Order: sequence, then structure tokens, then C-alpha cells
Amino acid sequence: MSEGGSVEYNAKLLIKLIKNLSKDFPSVKVGILGDKAQKQHKDSELTNAQIGFLNEFGSFTRHIPKRSFLLMPLKTHLNSYIKEKKSLSPKEFEKAIEKGKQEEFARKVGIVAEEVIQDAFATRGFGNWKENSPVTIAKKGSDSPLIDTGELRRSITSEVIE
Repeated sequence: MSEGGSVEYNAKLLIKLIKNLSKDFPSVKVGILGDKAQKQHKDSELTNAQIGFLNEFGSFTRHIPKRSFLLMPLKTHLNSYIKEKKSLSPKEFEKAIEKGKQEEFARKVGIVAEEVIQDAFATRGFGNWKENSPVTIAKKGSDSPLIDTGELRRSITSEVIE
């Protein structure tokens, strides 16, 4: 405020901000996308997307326990990962809106979401995944859930949707 109680503002900046806010904010898809979804998994008749679905939600008929590698990690950890990133701070979000760089900001969010999912694979679902059965351990030679060939893990990507 200046003397006399009047308010000063930068009209150009305000108009630019309103213009950029009126645009639809891009959304981010994260998961098994595009060609990677249709890729047939090694030694299986199933695609990466099908194997991902069976593990994300479980399958009683195939004796696969639910091991959420997408929804659970993102719901429980994405916000804390975002808070740790200076490039995704509220101030940086405001700058992105001000400069019309919403897509660039959304792309950064997608990369962090991919990081959360990769950390879920590395930590057995942040300690939440059911262990492999003795039969599965004998068959694949490992007790690490969802890690055999690494194809499912490598199929995780993100993309910005306008």
C-alpha cells in the first residue's frame, strides 16, 4: 500500500496470470503406457499391462496376491516426494503459471511419480507387499516380489496430456 491507502498492482502481470490460469492445466498419466503396455512379457502370453493389472489388483484364480505398485505408492508417498523437491514448490508452481509453463511443471510431477513407483519396486512396496510363496521363490530363484525380468518395472513411464 502506498500513502493514502491506495493499492498498487502490476496490471500486465495480473492479466498474464489470469490468461495462463484460464488455460486448462495439463494432466499427467503415469503407468504402463503406449507401446510398453502392449509388449508381451518374456516367457509369458501376457503383456506388461496385463501382468501389471494382475499384480496391482491381485488374481484369486492365478494365485497372485494384490501388490499395488501404482495406486498405493502414489497415494501414500507422492505428496511427500513432491514436498522434498524445490523445483515443485508452491513458489515454483506460481512461477510456472505466471510464465505459462504448466506443461513443464506437470512433466516434473510425472517424473517424480515415476520415482515413487520405482522406489516401491526397490522397497517391496514400501514394505507392504506380500512375500513370494515358496513355490514362486523356487520357480524364479528369488524372493523379490514383482522383480523377475525387470520388464514390468522398466515399462513405467509418464506423459503430459494437454
